[in-house]
Amino acid sequence: MPPGVCPESWIIEHAETVREIHLAYERAGADVIYACTFGANRLKLGEYGIENVREVNRTIARLARTAVGKQTFVAGDIGSTGRFVEPFGDLAFEEAVAIFKEQVLGLLEGGVDLFVIETMMDIQEARAALIAVKECSDRFAMVTMTYEQNGRTLGGTDPVTALIILQSLGADAVGCNCSTGPDAMLPLIQAMKPHASVPLAVKPNAGLPRLVDGKTIFEMSAAEFAPFGRRFAQAGANLMGGCCGTTPAHIAALRQATATLNPLAPLRKSIAAVGSSRRHELLEMSKPLCIVGERLNPTGKKALQQELLAGRMSLVRQFAREQKQQGADLLDVNVGVPGIDEVKAIRQIIGVLATCSDLPLVIDSPKVETIEAALRLYPGRAL
Repeated sequence: MPPGVCPESWIIEHAETVREIHLAYERAGADVIYACTFGANRLKLGEYGIENVREVNRTIARLARTAVGKQTFVAGDIGSTGRFVEPFGDLAFEEAVAIFKEQVLGLLEGGVDLFVIETMMDIQEARAALIAVKECSDRFAMVTMTYEQNGRTLGGTDPVTALIILQSLGADAVGCNCSTGPDAMLPLIQAMKPHASVPLAVKPNAGLPRLVDGKTIFEMSAAEFAPFGRRFAQAGANLMGGCCGTTPAHIAALRQATATLNPLAPLRKSIAAVGSSRRHELLEMSKPLCIVGERLNPTGKKALQQELLAGRMSLVRQFAREQKQQGADLLDVNVGVPGIDEVKAIRQIIGVLATCSDLPLVIDSPKVETIEAALRLYPGRAL
């Protein structure tokens, strides 16, 4: 594929070449192939002046579906829009959900068997994509985040926190892909396994990339890559594959290396835990007491009431900061002021707290619509 072209347009125009690539991976032993729709969302396609998003996704999904046999699953591949989602960026959360729904509907029309949301750096964007899938379909949905060398996403989310958030939101499998080679991904799977109630997925690159004569080269051979399959299985991974730099030879070697292994089932049926986008708290015997700070409740606090009614957030930031300094593990949030638009207020305060504090939230309201609005927007798992 030449540089500068729209990948999805090139794929449609070179359908036979793409079909042969799909077949090569099926012959190598892949149980699942991905439709080449990673960037087929409205924002990415719009950079090339393409507006028929559903048609593009439908066409590419059908290409994948007709390329392989019925025994091979076809996944609709959903990647990032390239924008950070509110409250971390300028892309409105509901707009992000709508963008992903458009892609999901096209993939469903193209006959995909499952969905893969991958290479996500922003937990809020991953949430938006997962909500879009779940509101359009009951098919299997896997979410994999991409982590930096420090073990966190670009947005600061660690793998256990991401797992807690995504499996609570209905992800059928959670894991990691891209960014690193298999050696750096192994500790991420090991960290997630004790807390997983869903299967874990891993798709490393073929080592770290090098730039050679202006081209990105991945130097890990299939023979070097494959032994990690056994180590991933022993660590608890249930779904394995390869990301950047991996070829059918890597998949064939991985298949052979893991052929006699039995996958480990998830260790849990559920988990009592909450999390913000940057930290989590386990509400279990390992920590039988969590301290909830309740100063973000306007009852009896005239100054806070006036600020909430006016849409100002200086006291909210101050109280959040002070409660963490005083040892709070969680922050209680209540916007029950007479005459206030609670849904609007809770959305505003969620956005502020998600960016100014890393403490998980407790949503405190007698109104269902207020709780629903808070839980939908909150980039974590609230109590």
